[in-house]
Amino acid sequence: MAGPSKLRWRDALALKIREDVSAAVLSNYQLAIMMFELAWQREYVGRPLELPAKPADRSMFMAARRAMVARQVLQEDPHLPNTILRVPGHKDIDPANLMCQVDPFGHIAYLSAMAHHGLTNRLPRVLYFRTLDPSGWADAAQERMAKDLGEHLHAYLSSDLPSLRHTKLNKLGPLVVEMLRSKDAGTGWRHVGDQGLRVTTLGRTFLDMLQRPDLCGGIRHVIELFEEHAKTYLSVILPEITNHGGKMDQARAGYILEEKCGLSHPLIDEWAKGAIRGGSRRLDPQAEYVPIFSERWCISINV
Repeated sequence: MAGPSKLRWRDALALKIREDVSAAVLSNYQLAIMMFELAWQREYVGRPLELPAKPADRSMFMAARRAMVARQVLQEDPHLPNTILRVPGHKDIDPANLMCQVDPFGHIAYLSAMAHHGLTNRLPRVLYFRTLDPSGWADAAQERMAKDLGEHLHAYLSSDLPSLRHTKLNKLGPLVVEMLRSKDAGTGWRHVGDQGLRVTTLGRTFLDMLQRPDLCGGIRHVIELFEEHAKTYLSVILPEITNHGGKMDQARAGYILEEKCGLSHPLIDEWAKGAIRGGSRRLDPQAEYVPIFSERWCISINV
C-alpha cells in the first residue's frame, strides 16, 4: 500500500503558522526557525514533505516569506520594521502586548507600569519599555537560539538564516515608544495574561518611581501616589526597597513614608541607620540641590 502523499513545504509552513502561532506578530527569525524545523524533520503531522534538493538557506527563507505574504498567512505592515510580520486577526492587540512580542527580553515599566497596576489615572502618551543593554541582549539572544535549535544551531548559523536580533520601535499606534536599556532589565517583572505581556512587579514599580521620577510623572506625582497607595501596599514596598534598593532609595522611601504618609515600621528605622550625609543626596534625583534638609534621612528636600 502506498504511503501518504507528499505535502509541499510551503503548504506545510502555512498550516504550521495557522496552527501554532497565537502571537500578533512573527519575526523573520521566528519564521525562519519554523521553516528550518520542517526542513530537518522532513515531515509535518505524519506526512512527508516535498523539499528542495539543497538544504534550507537564505534563498529558501526569502521564498517562504514571499509565499506567506502572498497567501495572506502573514502581512507586511508599513508601521513596523520589515523584520516583523503581522499575523492576521490581531488588529486590536494592545501596544504593550505587541511590544513584548517584538522584544522577548523586555517589559513595560515606569508610568506605563503604574497605569497597568492602577496606581495613576494619567493616560500615558508614551509606552515606557525597559529591555537589556546591547551586551546583555546579545547574550540572551545567543542562549535563546541555542535553546530553540539545539544540535542544529551550527547548521542554522551556517545557512545564512536570520538570527534573533534586537528590534527598535519608535512608535506603536498612538504611543511613542521610549526604550530604556539596562543590564538589570531581566529582573523585577512578571508575566501577565496570555498574550505575552511582561510588566514590572508592583514592588519594583514603586522602587522605579523613586529612582526615575522623571519617567513616572514627576516627583510631586510620585509623592501623591505614595500618599494614596503606600499604606495599602506597604507589605510589598518594604521588602522590595530593602532587598533591591540602595541606601539612597531607602532614604527617599523612608522620608516619603514617614513624613508624607505618616507610616512607621521597624524596617524603615533600619533604613534610617544607613543614612549618611552627602552633597548629592536629594529627594528628587533629577532636580537641583536646595538647602532644606532632613536630619533623619540626610537628604535635601528639593521638591
